[in-house]
Amino acid sequence: MNFPAKISAGVEKEWRKLLLFCAMCLIYFFSYFQRIAVPGTCFDELQADFRASAAAVTALGSIFLYVYGFAQFFVGMAADRFGGRRTMLVGAAILSGASIVFPFSHSLPTLYLARAILAAGASMIFISLAKEIDTLFNPRHFAVWLGIALLLGYSGGIAGTYPFERAIVHFGWRNAMLWAGILCLFALIAAAFIFRRFPSGERQGAVSKIYYLGKVLRNPLSYPPTVAGAINFAIYLLFQCALAKKMLTDCCAISSSRAAAVTFAMMIACTVAASLSGFVSRLIGNRRKPVILAGVLLTLSMTVMLTFAMRGAPDYRLIGAGLVMLGIAASPSPIVLTATKEVNPAQAAATSMGMANFAAYVAVAIIINIAGVVMDCFKEQAVATAHSIMYPVISYRLILAGCAVLSAISAVAACFIHETRGTRLQ
Repeated sequence: MNFPAKISAGVEKEWRKLLLFCAMCLIYFFSYFQRIAVPGTCFDELQADFRASAAAVTALGSIFLYVYGFAQFFVGMAADRFGGRRTMLVGAAILSGASIVFPFSHSLPTLYLARAILAAGASMIFISLAKEIDTLFNPRHFAVWLGIALLLGYSGGIAGTYPFERAIVHFGWRNAMLWAGILCLFALIAAAFIFRRFPSGERQGAVSKIYYLGKVLRNPLSYPPTVAGAINFAIYLLFQCALAKKMLTDCCAISSSRAAAVTFAMMIACTVAASLSGFVSRLIGNRRKPVILAGVLLTLSMTVMLTFAMRGAPDYRLIGAGLVMLGIAASPSPIVLTATKEVNPAQAAATSMGMANFAAYVAVAIIINIAGVVMDCFKEQAVATAHSIMYPVISYRLILAGCAVLSAISAVAACFIHETRGTRLQ
């Protein structure tokens, strides 16, 4: 092959990688939309439609996160064994089907069941994407490419805030969710066509994956980034997915659209900051620990500030600014996964990241459940309106105080992270 032909083949190979990458990110877009949109953006609509308590509505978020979190170990092993693309297609098929069924639910049990199935599909998307990034691109650039994937995927979360709230106002939550499911199905069909055009052929043995899962679990270096990242991300997702919009409308006396605009800004801040975190880590010599530590310390300072600000008649501008800063504080998420991956064997890349994701989503599910219970403890002081139940400021203040305690634990764990400087230790 002559030199120009080699250049042409190299360019074609890079474009093929980018096409595969974009197809996977499109599916991740819809997965993240589902994570953010329910119940946070449509909390009041669901509560009114199903005449449910706060705990019953927040359970929609926690069910998703429990299923998503507990699936991560198995998804990680499946992605390591069968390859990320195969695993992602199975997950995307379940996700799109459940997304279409979800808005047709007319009782809480069927709503919970549809949400659980939807979560099972969504749980197979991100780790598969991360596995493919580790395979397609130079491992030293993993954090950068993962940051770009989060930029594209988190855009689905952005769509699940203010744009989704506007769609609910004009079309109702059921119609808005139905169209999201239909578009997800189109994304699945497009990805299946692209994956079939460029097959990977990757498949490995099952026994070795169980062996490497044991190695990940026995590795003490896996736990500091996992604990720090899980708590930090859980605090952010508690407000982004479930409480931020509700807290702003209940405590700050602002409209639904204005509150949704704050969560929209919060999601944009997280998206931009997360997409840049890999570049920041690379600029400081591929260091992971400083980036993670900066994020958890910012979360600690913001939860303390919001706890003190949440009294009397809180200023929505101050509360909104604190929530947006929480979005920025969650930005080290790709660096947490990178740090966990780099202290474990290359053969267990998806398995080690699955463990970190498991911890993060189980943590946020537990926190969301507790938050709903705390709110219901103050139901006697709540004010019922024609469209919602407004909970008192003190309930949200207690939740924020608990988050401040948890963020202090996260900061301590971050201090014990082993610095990898972009190279695997094993």
